[in-house]
Amino acid sequence: MRTLAFLGFSASLVAQALPPQPVPPQNPITPQKAILGKLLFWEEQMSSNNRVACGTCHTFGAGGGDLRRVVHPGNDGVTPSPDDSFGSPGVIRSDANNHYLPDAEFGLGRQVTKRASPSFLTAAWFPELFWDGRARTNFVDPDTNTTLIPTGGALENQALGPLLAADEMAHDARTFADVTTKLLAARPMALATNLPADMAAAIAGGVTYPQLFQAAFGSPEITATRIAFALATYQRTLVPNQTPYDLFIAGNNTALTPQQVNGLNVFNGPARCNLCHTPGLFSDRQFRNLGLQPIAFDNGRQAVTGLAQDGGKFKVPSLRNIGLRTSFMHTGQFTTIGQVFTFYLNGGGPNLQNKDPLLQPLNVPPPNGVPPQAANDLINFLQNGLTDPRVANGQAPFTRPTLRSQLLAEGGALYGIGSPGTGARIPLIMAEVPANLGNVDFKFGVSNARGASAATFVLSTGPSSTVLAGVNVNVLLNGGEVLVPLMLAGNPGVAGAGYGTVAFPMPNEPGLVGLTLFGQWFVWDTGAVPGIATTRGAEFRLF
Repeated sequence: MRTLAFLGFSASLVAQALPPQPVPPQNPITPQKAILGKLLFWEEQMSSNNRVACGTCHTFGAGGGDLRRVVHPGNDGVTPSPDDSFGSPGVIRSDANNHYLPDAEFGLGRQVTKRASPSFLTAAWFPELFWDGRARTNFVDPDTNTTLIPTGGALENQALGPLLAADEMAHDARTFADVTTKLLAARPMALATNLPADMAAAIAGGVTYPQLFQAAFGSPEITATRIAFALATYQRTLVPNQTPYDLFIAGNNTALTPQQVNGLNVFNGPARCNLCHTPGLFSDRQFRNLGLQPIAFDNGRQAVTGLAQDGGKFKVPSLRNIGLRTSFMHTGQFTTIGQVFTFYLNGGGPNLQNKDPLLQPLNVPPPNGVPPQAANDLINFLQNGLTDPRVANGQAPFTRPTLRSQLLAEGGALYGIGSPGTGARIPLIMAEVPANLGNVDFKFGVSNARGASAATFVLSTGPSSTVLAGVNVNVLLNGGEVLVPLMLAGNPGVAGAGYGTVAFPMPNEPGLVGLTLFGQWFVWDTGAVPGIATTRGAEFRLF
């Protein structure tokens, strides 16, 4: 026990390290499972558009959360408005056949999660996961409905959730069979570059996913349970316990600066942070209502338990690596620790229904309040004292590859200009999906066209920038192009309502690597002066 003092306040600090990590005996950690889980965690082919991996929304650079921050319009569908929140961009909505389908809120734009991405770095210590705890402690095999982990399996449950979430990684009605079938034929890490040494070694020589599952589980079958077990195992190897705080409580008196020591003292004293963020894990693993928003906006834990007393409650997150985060609270409404501290300084949010009684204003005179210098030291401690430098610097075990979605523009490699149709709307080509060999989900879409019009997708070996009969043509028309006719969906004749998809499952032929092709949509639009509207062109290179 060590006694710390600041501004006349003293407190006894019990040296609390990160508690031992709970590991369910039904899923012990093995090197083979861990590396398989790491590959799957950073595998964009796990999604239905080959652009979203688990690691897309959960990155080390954001302390286990998401560096991206996009507004969700809330229940009213209007932004800005009081029920807005900030989440992670996911996939454009697609139907059961993985063809583009307008969403009620986001149309044919990327959907956004209603809640901010929580950190995954300390997820293994929580008995229930997601902000509302819907990933329960008992893990049930999705295929056999057999309980495989009676307690301690929340991480396994959480790992499977996004794979079927139609706003995160999936198309409508996606099944685990869809996921496992795709992995059977996928080239591991075909989309990623700059692989860490352990990942590169694991797939050297053309190792397949069935072979990786063989090494991890003793047979090559790919199942939802095995995916969950591997992903959970990898996450359990990520233990962020080398922060300055950890070194300090282990006996290194200089690991924290004097100001950070004062901040730790304030954390456990007048700021009362430790009442919910228990040192060690820096969370009490409970669910609490901070008064952020009215319960009607998002009832949180209540949706899981059905209990009115849980209305508006959300998981108390760990504060480890909080200094790397740029989005705070389940709403993502704060972007700095200073903003969060001001929120607590005022006693939390203004919504009193079911608000946690532990929240009390801190902007009162000492010894019960937190004066400015103490506040600065507290923020310093949180910002720097709880950051593991290995996480911040991407050092082992916190290493990761570069994802294809980091390199490919959101809408694809577009060029040229289109020609307007009805209502002066220029149809939009949707070329977001990467053209990796063996990609069964490769597709092109069109949107913002005249509803229920006939259209033709043109696939060509070269680009162009010509004008024919007043229409902008962005692909080479020399008789060798491929024409794919399609009747667009959408309200007949309505400007901008037309949309459609053509799918081109990519053959797994190594000889095609490097082939560059070009695509453009032509919409037969009676509202256009020449009777045709066109999109921009899209270039894609097979790899």
